[in-house]
Amino acid sequence: MSTPFDRYNFGLFNSGTYTPTIVDIAAITQTNPALVTTTIANTFVIGQQVQFFIPPQWGMRQLQALKGYIITQPSNTQFTVNIDTSQFDAFVVPVVFPPIVIDTAQVAGIGDQNSGTSSPGGIPANPNTIPGAYQNQAP
Repeated sequence: MSTPFDRYNFGLFNSGTYTPTIVDIAAITQTNPALVTTTIANTFVIGQQVQFFIPPQWGMRQLQALKGYIITQPSNTQFTVNIDTSQFDAFVVPVVFPPIVIDTAQVAGIGDQNSGTSSPGGIPANPNTIPGAYQNQAP
């Protein structure tokens, strides 16, 4: 995925080898709960914890670094999160022209799926997992 805002030396980088992916944000409503629209289909699940990365140019500065839980998924590019953004600044997509490059607003899943083996003897790991947590995948 390439947008005019891509920047690979700052912010989050999505290598494509983990799920859920880190996704760019297209819109966030000023509501309770907040409705987030991503630029591509995301792999988040209901109950999963996510964290927001909102550069200053995108507005809604109060959401920067906040964590919340996904409570609904109206579509594969939308989800609601248990954060009240009704009093936050508006989310805006900045208008920039080359050669200016800025970081994108992104949302990422939090956690690590514990589903491997815990010893060379092949003893299964404790099956406790965080819903939708990262799972390492071969490229």
